[in-house]
Amino acid sequence: MTDTHQNKPPKNESTNKRRYLPSAERKREILKAAFEEFSHRGFLDTSLERIAARAGISKSGIYAHYSSKDEVFEDMLHSTLLPPDGNTFELSDTSEADTLSCIVDEYLHQLYERLSNPDVQAMFRLLMTESGRVPDLAHYWGKQLLSQNYTANQAFFELGIQRGLIRPDVSSSDYILAASPSLMWLMVLLVLGPQNSPVPFEEVHQLHKRLLIECLQPASA
Repeated sequence: MTDTHQNKPPKNESTNKRRYLPSAERKREILKAAFEEFSHRGFLDTSLERIAARAGISKSGIYAHYSSKDEVFEDMLHSTLLPPDGNTFELSDTSEADTLSCIVDEYLHQLYERLSNPDVQAMFRLLMTESGRVPDLAHYWGKQLLSQNYTANQAFFELGIQRGLIRPDVSSSDYILAASPSLMWLMVLLVLGPQNSPVPFEEVHQLHKRLLIECLQPASA
């Protein structure tokens, strides 16, 4: 009697030992694999099949969480570049930010800590690269990030307004421009490298603080 098992092709080892993970953890693995593929091949040449293979799951495993490659890319950007915990900066109830200088210090600490994260810097580098390959999509992604960053800044500074530390007539452009010096610092860092920045980080931080205080200072009584 012929052993039919002898004629079966060998199964993929990762498929045989596929792990069943909670949805959030599985999505993290998918996004990690997606970043590696997008970084290596670019957006246009990356497929869901390649992402699935790198993540050690089937293509249907991707579709259990995402409907398209675009959705994977957008979630990858959002989860890395936007603030965690409801997409907002936090000013804790126990914070000693009882002056404008203190609240600006807390905001800048959170902002630069985030932008100094290697994963965030790698994502910005990828987004800069893709802006030349798929400009329309990059423009769309950029607008989405700016919009949600605006919401994050607005929520943070509203707390300062409630405490009487920030002028109440702050405009929408003020919220958008609040992070601009830090983004310029990041772009220079990515292009020239940390050792070749024309302005030391400490000076950038102090300049950013002065600009924010001038912009947000309440009018004198």
